[in-house]
Amino acid sequence: SARTTINPPQHFFLFLCIVKADYIIVGQGLCGTLLSWMLQREGRRVMVIDEFQPFSPGRVACGLINPVTGMRIVKSWMIDELLPIASQTYKQLEKDLGISISNKLDIVEFHPNQPARETFNERAKQYPEYLHPEIDITVLDTLFHFHYGAGTIQQGGLTDMRGLQDAWRTKLRETEAIREERFDWGHCNIQHDSVTYKDIEAEKIIFCDGAAGLENPYFTKLPFALNKGEVLIADIPGLPHNNIYKHGIKIAPWQDGLFWIGSSFEWTFTNLETSEAFRSKTENQLKNWLKLPYKIYNQWASVRPATVDHKPFSGFHPLYPSVGILNGMGAKGCSQAPYFANNLAQHLIAGEPLHREADIMRYKGILSR
Repeated sequence: SARTTINPPQHFFLFLCIVKADYIIVGQGLCGTLLSWMLQREGRRVMVIDEFQPFSPGRVACGLINPVTGMRIVKSWMIDELLPIASQTYKQLEKDLGISISNKLDIVEFHPNQPARETFNERAKQYPEYLHPEIDITVLDTLFHFHYGAGTIQQGGLTDMRGLQDAWRTKLRETEAIREERFDWGHCNIQHDSVTYKDIEAEKIIFCDGAAGLENPYFTKLPFALNKGEVLIADIPGLPHNNIYKHGIKIAPWQDGLFWIGSSFEWTFTNLETSEAFRSKTENQLKNWLKLPYKIYNQWASVRPATVDHKPFSGFHPLYPSVGILNGMGAKGCSQAPYFANNLAQHLIAGEPLHREADIMRYKGILSR
């Protein structure tokens, strides 16, 4: 007798190919790295969507943590709460990934004038845990030109964000938890309590996509304040690598024995290209400051995802609760991102409240229009 072949319906094969996840995370910069790592450690299934960008902010920045900043020399917002979480987070990442990424270094602050020196010394009385006005300038005097002395900012340092993101990307590949591609809105279907992206089904999608967040149709009304930064990578033979140096610009130890020099803050810009104006201005500053020769090897530019109120964006859309965001860390990413990634992770896992100054519900009105 003749044999009959029964072909299963097409949707049968589609069902077999569906990838189930708890959360889709778009972007694997610092925020996406930390959030996906924290959720995976808690046993949650994540799928990261990220197209590698060699000059993303997290790969151009030096990873500075500075507890006291600005011309007024005041403590950074929430720094007393941020520092312990950042230290704990980076130590655990080093243990989990078998890498070394956190380097505690003092910041040598050169005073530009006498009033700045007096302000620093007064602030040192207020913040003795962070500021020390007395410093031996014997060695510094052989390295730099300066006229008004220097003090040190302690409990700061550098985080190797390139090393961290590369190591975590390798782990994501090993667990098949990353799609290395550009996110495509044409393949994203948002429902009230679920999300489908291509063949991935998840409870929520969380955007950690940096400057691209400004073009996100769900969050385009959030008050982003993008700014462009440029840096130089240079060799400075004879300059010790055991400090960060600050005098208008910053000089920080970088990879391969080189130094990171920068950075600029351009709030109005027309392109993402490096500029001769920045290089020329920075080299003039170096010539007036350094007593040592130097050689420039690279110049990079990127765009920071800052916000108008200088507070991060965290949480879920008031009308579309399956769509979330963790973004807007600006220049303070290394100190802020561990705290707010942990806060968002615990919100998802245990229902803990989001930090009220970061929760995007502060913009519920404009997001609900």
